[in-house]
Amino acid sequence: MTVGIKYCGGCNPRYDRAAAVRRLKESCPGAAFVNAASGKGYDALAVVCGCSARCAGLEGLGDAPVVMLCQEEDVPRAADELMILQRSGQDGLEDLL
Repeated sequence: MTVGIKYCGGCNPRYDRAAAVRRLKESCPGAAFVNAASGKGYDALAVVCGCSARCAGLEGLGDAPVVMLCQEEDVPRAADELMILQRSGQDGLEDLL
């Protein structure tokens, strides 16, 4: 499973977003995490925001399921969602989002 990582503009970096992504990667050892780029296909997107505004633009990143991280405490939930996606494909993840 390939997960595209998208960081917002960082208007309010209230937590160490790079550390949160490292924890997410450690929690999903079977997933490949890459920087999200327009025109590429991903099984999921992880959007890492500095606040709850969720202003990161997702144009051109496709229609993969999106997992949001707005604070450090979101990492376990995001990891669970990605693991469900990895185990069962996209079916079932939409109920969690």
